[in-house]
Amino acid sequence: MNTRLMRPLRSMFGSLSSVRGQLTLVVVLTTAIALLTMTAALLHRDLTEYRQTQASDLGIEAGIIALVTAPAVAFDDRNAVQRNLTALGSRPVVQAAALYSADGALYARYVRDGATPPPQRLARGAQALRIADGRLEVTHDIRRDGEYLGMLLLSAGYDPWAHVRAYVGVLCVMMLLSLGLALLLAAGLRRRITDPVESLAAVANDIITRRDASLRAPPAALEEFAVVVNAFNRVLDDSADQTRALRESENLYRAIGESIDYGVWVCDAAGRCIYASDSFLKLLGITQAQCSNLGWHEALHPDEIDATKAAWQECVRTGGIWYREHRFLGADRRYHPILAQGVPMRGEAGRITGWAGINLDIARLKKTEMALRRADRRKDDFLATLAHELRNPLAPIRHAARLLGTPVLDAAQAQMARDIISRQVARMALLLDDLLEVSRITRGRLELRKERVSLAALVKAAVETSKPLIDSKRHEFTMHLPAEPVELLVDPLRMSQALSNLLTNAAKYTDAGGRIHREVRCLPHHVEFSVRDSGIGLPPAQIPIVFDMFSQVDSPIDRSEGGLGIGLALVKGLVSLHGGSVEAASEGPGKGSVFTMHVPAAQLRDAVAAAHIPASSGRPPVSAPGRVLVVDDNQDAATTLAMVLRYYGHTVFTAHDGETALRTGDQEEPDAIILDIGMPEMNGYEVAQRVRRTTWGNDVLLLALTGWGQKEDIDRALRSGFDAHLTKPADPERIKGLLEEFMAQRNETGNEPARTFP
Repeated sequence: MNTRLMRPLRSMFGSLSSVRGQLTLVVVLTTAIALLTMTAALLHRDLTEYRQTQASDLGIEAGIIALVTAPAVAFDDRNAVQRNLTALGSRPVVQAAALYSADGALYARYVRDGATPPPQRLARGAQALRIADGRLEVTHDIRRDGEYLGMLLLSAGYDPWAHVRAYVGVLCVMMLLSLGLALLLAAGLRRRITDPVESLAAVANDIITRRDASLRAPPAALEEFAVVVNAFNRVLDDSADQTRALRESENLYRAIGESIDYGVWVCDAAGRCIYASDSFLKLLGITQAQCSNLGWHEALHPDEIDATKAAWQECVRTGGIWYREHRFLGADRRYHPILAQGVPMRGEAGRITGWAGINLDIARLKKTEMALRRADRRKDDFLATLAHELRNPLAPIRHAARLLGTPVLDAAQAQMARDIISRQVARMALLLDDLLEVSRITRGRLELRKERVSLAALVKAAVETSKPLIDSKRHEFTMHLPAEPVELLVDPLRMSQALSNLLTNAAKYTDAGGRIHREVRCLPHHVEFSVRDSGIGLPPAQIPIVFDMFSQVDSPIDRSEGGLGIGLALVKGLVSLHGGSVEAASEGPGKGSVFTMHVPAAQLRDAVAAAHIPASSGRPPVSAPGRVLVVDDNQDAATTLAMVLRYYGHTVFTAHDGETALRTGDQEEPDAIILDIGMPEMNGYEVAQRVRRTTWGNDVLLLALTGWGQKEDIDRALRSGFDAHLTKPADPERIKGLLEEFMAQRNETGNEPARTFP
């Protein structure tokens, strides 16, 4: 019977899951809510008025009692006070009354049978109105002539539920009548409102079940529903385009992710990998399912698994940023360095919903880092070797200088000491020159001065430079040159230096009594220079880096002639500047080495004018004493140079700062000034410029003698008025030659000579 009754009702009003049912429910609930709201508002207003009326009446009565009892309290007439309180028993609503003295103690009271007695104490300033436990309490101060005497408390019955019960009865009747009318109204509106919605829902259901995007909703009569139907149909029209756009967008983002070395990755809030790019999966040789099940952990290097797991768990726990370098075992069974970076993704509420990041291939970066570390180690080795190489010549120089200071030294011994100092100073100068040459090459500051020069002369000059070391170690030296005369378009000084360095390198790394063979071959497009030795040889790992800066085959402690490791780097730089190349070969340690240079050449088979490097075209120096001013803030340097120049016959003056040099020049009017650049207060450039502005210094010979030897230093010196730039420690014979040439030109012309100095 209940089922037969529910069917027509459901047909009329619809189920709760339908629009009709929801509409009916809305109408019914709206009506009920309106009635309840109205009833609640009226009830609240009535209860408020009831409470205010009760409180007002009780308050007025408390005020009257307080006024009446004030004299009795003032005169401490407890009986009068008690009579006034007991008189309140005539008011049925009053359940209790109490009067408290100024210190809060109970003074007198009245309690109706069955009522709650008042408290024994009441603090001054207690709440004036209080409702609790079905009663209304009011307090009132008792004062006379402004003096506080005590406080009166009245308690009356308070029962608001009588009003509530009356309202509930009225509400039930109104609810039944209103709901009936609401149901009838809902049944009438069903056809006009719900039919278009149900039709729209039916079309949508057909599209979902039948997957037919060509279906459209029928037009609706109501204007509002017509807009909805038109919008629905338009959405259907645009859905295909949007689907295609979404698919293209997904392909785009996937392509962007795959363009990164090893793609992107996404993890959920629990830290589980839910997506990794194909490039990363292919690298490891795993599937997405394996990666999601901690497969990427298993591919880590064994030394990093535990630490990486712990770090990832901490990142998930704290919601931090992920940044870590890993080594993953690839499908090729090699470990690949990868940098993983990721950031947490947060929802609108700020909670972490997952992590997204990228995997970067840092193999090249790691190789660069290793190269920098190797370079740093080589730099440390170089500094240690440089200190060793500088200390080696300093020791014999110190000993020779000490011997020269002893009174018992004979002439032969003194000459030997001087020769030792000269050789060791030359060695230190050569060492510093090599450093400067390498610096110029690496910075691209070295300029070649090419000219046509005889191949035989180049080789001869290189051999002469290296011959003392070869002879001192008793090496067997052989050489083979082309029979026909050949000219090369090269910088003769630099090319001779490169050839000499190869011979010197062979002599250093070949034990005493070894063999060194130099061979030169003329090929169609280049000349090949090779140096073969029977020395210590090269390990295979050393061959690719033997021409690197500061590269050392052995520890510098193992060999007294180890050098700084810049000789071969200098060879490579000089040959490269000429457009050539250099290579090394060895069968292994202890089996000797072969170094080969390839230099482009213009081969001339006709007779050549000369087979030597052209010498300076200047006239032979003529010995002529002059007046020379030596200026250097290093007093030892100035004093020793002055002694050498006096030995050559010149009159020499010294100064140790710029101002003194200018004063001495004004007084002595020297023919030449040898001037240090790096002096305090006034440097050598400033001194030179001021000298050139004087009458006596306009034609004086100015020689810059300094430790600064870069090309820009030389150019600046010439711009400042110097005639020549000499790098410390300068060869005394070079200084002697410049002075003699200058004085010879002056004596010959009787005026300022032409400035042809380098």
